[in-house]
Amino acid sequence: MPSLPPELKATFARFSAGPTLVRDAIEAIGPGELNRPGPGGWSIRDVLVHLSDTELVRAVRFRTILADDGPVLWVFDEELWKRRLHYLWRSPEAALSLFQQLRYTNAELLAQCDRQAWARTAVHPELGAITLADVLERGADHVDEHVAQIAELRAPRGG
Repeated sequence: MPSLPPELKATFARFSAGPTLVRDAIEAIGPGELNRPGPGGWSIRDVLVHLSDTELVRAVRFRTILADDGPVLWVFDEELWKRRLHYLWRSPEAALSLFQQLRYTNAELLAQCDRQAWARTAVHPELGAITLADVLERGADHVDEHVAQIAELRAPRGG
């Protein structure tokens, strides 16, 4: 049975803890807080739906890197997705549930990877060559960034 390379254990733990971090960030959130946009025009609802959508993309990236040889990954415009996929009207509960399920399923898949799998590469149009391990790290960092954004959106605003 493959085992996680020691240098990836901390990143894998951060990645796996993502749903708990997000749930903690929105604990006891009021309905009025969900749709209040921040300085960049994104609300907490938008962030939650974005997390589920990007985890869906990340799930495909993990599988593409593992299954295909030398794949080229595609990118998406998060502002277009926010607008055209109607984030304003999407359920934050459903988004969080989907994010959690995808993240746990991704972690389950990745826990089976050996050192050679972690070194497999793909071409990202904006980043160049990236490894499976790079996608894992970017996924862990992505949640950390959005948990900080949620905390900022929840902070009292001066007037």
